[in-house]
Amino acid sequence: MGKQIMTAAELIALYLEKRGVKHLYGVPGAAILPFYDAVKELTKIESYVVRHEQTGAFMADGYSRATGEVGVCAATSGPGGTNFLTGLYSAWMDSVPMIAITGQQKNSLIGTMQFQEAPIVEMAKPVTKAAYRLTDGSKAAQFIHEAWITATTGRKGPVLLDLPVDQQKVEIEVDIDELIASTPVDNLPQATDADIQKTFELLKDAKRPVLLSGGGVNLANATAELKALAEELQIPVVTTGMGMDTFPNDHPLFAGRMGTMLDTPFGNKTIVEADLVINLAGRFADRSTGNVGVFTQNGKKIIHVNLDNKEIGKVVPTTLGIVSDVKTFMVKLTEAYKDLGATVAATAEADTKIDLTEERKKWARKTDYTTLPIRQERALRELREFLDRDAFVSHDCGISQIWSCQLFETYEPRTYLLTGGAGTMGWGLGAAMAAKLAFPERQSVNILGDGSLGMSLQDIATAAKHDIPVIIFCMNNSLLGLIRQQQNWFYDNRRISTDLEYKNELTDGEHSERGIDFVKTAAGMGVRGELVTHYDDIKPALQRAVDSGKPYIIEVLVDGDPEKACEFSNNGALNGFKYSDKINYSK
Repeated sequence: MGKQIMTAAELIALYLEKRGVKHLYGVPGAAILPFYDAVKELTKIESYVVRHEQTGAFMADGYSRATGEVGVCAATSGPGGTNFLTGLYSAWMDSVPMIAITGQQKNSLIGTMQFQEAPIVEMAKPVTKAAYRLTDGSKAAQFIHEAWITATTGRKGPVLLDLPVDQQKVEIEVDIDELIASTPVDNLPQATDADIQKTFELLKDAKRPVLLSGGGVNLANATAELKALAEELQIPVVTTGMGMDTFPNDHPLFAGRMGTMLDTPFGNKTIVEADLVINLAGRFADRSTGNVGVFTQNGKKIIHVNLDNKEIGKVVPTTLGIVSDVKTFMVKLTEAYKDLGATVAATAEADTKIDLTEERKKWARKTDYTTLPIRQERALRELREFLDRDAFVSHDCGISQIWSCQLFETYEPRTYLLTGGAGTMGWGLGAAMAAKLAFPERQSVNILGDGSLGMSLQDIATAAKHDIPVIIFCMNNSLLGLIRQQQNWFYDNRRISTDLEYKNELTDGEHSERGIDFVKTAAGMGVRGELVTHYDDIKPALQRAVDSGKPYIIEVLVDGDPEKACEFSNNGALNGFKYSDKINYSK
């Protein structure tokens, strides 16, 4: 390309395109117009306008999770930037690489409380990997280059770039190709030979070892290496909620998921009974571990592999902590295992092959309900049976997320899009749209409840405007169901502000008491949809949605009976399921 004279805004736009950025999500405003204009005039980046800036951030986040690439969003100064904060926080909690760009008042006016001026850098720093303001447009090359490297190396994360409108217009001379060529190699920490040897020693003595796969396995693009390691060692794999799609859920070695909420009974049982747990790029987050006493009892040993040394031993005491890129660790362990002809005590016999399929089925939760209103478990069963193996499903927070994590099976990496650490309502529609834009040939469904849909409702219009054929699968019980459940269980049925139903006088028929008529609301935005009240009608509705080739909402009326609640631990321990008729660790 050679050196060229361009404005700072033009440089940033061209740099992102050179880095492979294909989409920009957000809402333009006066303070960010130089950048938006450069995107339009100089690049092939497609710009998607959303109806709320937070959806732009959610789309950038979801795009990154689905593709492994960097998602980018942009908004104007003041409220445009502050509306990004929830999206930045969601990405930060789950170590997702993305870049958020905001406009800002002129440099000379910052700090004087001008129109739409906000201290967005200071606000964003606690919930980003880094936040920068371009105070000198002549240094824009180093500015964007450092931001990209920060977002994409080491423990990845979101970065905010704040661009004063006057500095976007500063002219500079730069060679973008040369700039990108100067990118340093990401020298991730690697497991040593001593780490591998110590791992072997623990494996040789273990009678019930388990591989625990966390969300970092996806971030490291290491799902193939996980499968190879598990098959070589022939020991079970349990995932966390964030690691749910890191290992095929119908694989013979898959035991299930661990957690106080986002779990399967056999997954928890496998972890509780294990004598060695190898945590691969997980954090031992609270919804995975609950009361950590389960991990310190009966002589259980813990190997924790994580890129970030601050995570090791932070929650659960470790027998062996290994600071390493998880892919490197698994490759080294697999190769060394083959070379040394080592054995694991649990599978020491020649040609031992473990198949957990029948055990998983025996411990599986019930889904074949035939009662009406539709049980959420049955609705999710019908959905999973209909979808392709590589379909994307995105989630918001709430009881719909918990039911899905407990019941849904995933088979391909980066297909189960979950706001894990932040637990963000309203997140999933943006993520589903971004995944569909990235992979138009694959199905993309947002699974959510009516409470969450109320927080993303306006961006059904984004799907309509840009003709993004996502399916919105809303399980409507006219409740903030998860919070109602906790009010019932832990607050003696003292219910406040969790009932969302009301008489909708503009909706005809027997279901007008549900409050918002989401099908009619979507129709007002130009999106097709239908109301489903019987489980036999779910798959035909899904087929009509797919056949339409358009965005489509399926509003499924589900059971709101508080006695038919979602199972989770009531005492914070993996074996504390008072409300389950399935879990019995005395077996």
